[in-house]
Amino acid sequence: MNFFKRKKEKHLMAFTSGKILPLKEVHDEMFSNALVGEGIAIESNDGKIYSPVDGEITMIFPTKHALGIKSVHGEEILLHIGIDTVNLKGEGFTSYVENGQKVSSGDLLLEADLQLIKEKGFFTEAILCITDPKDLPLTFTSKTEVKAKEDEIITIG
Repeated sequence: MNFFKRKKEKHLMAFTSGKILPLKEVHDEMFSNALVGEGIAIESNDGKIYSPVDGEITMIFPTKHALGIKSVHGEEILLHIGIDTVNLKGEGFTSYVENGQKVSSGDLLLEADLQLIKEKGFFTEAILCITDPKDLPLTFTSKTEVKAKEDEIITIG
């Protein structure tokens, strides 16, 4: 036994490029009150959504505005694009993955037409929630802007 062996930290990468928003600033109480889980939001610059972790797609909403990923370390992650965008019934969203597909950190998962979403009157913030934080210590980035696939946004452990 090695009592001094440090547990390995896990990192979630920026899933889109843009301005960081604390979850409490999201325009939906389910997210802003952390009822869905702990997380972070990004006001995307380009609508491209990448996998923040290595894992498997566990769920894709038929409307393509949200999907679930189970990381290789076991964390369950929800990516949700926009507020009330379920009402668009898939319009403005293109998915590049399917349920059960293995993904690597940085893989393109979906694209959202931010202009269309705004024209239809919806907020466009992209939200990442860890839906089962299991009382794990989470450290959020102190950056105000992040670049997809390059910047760490959450450290677990």
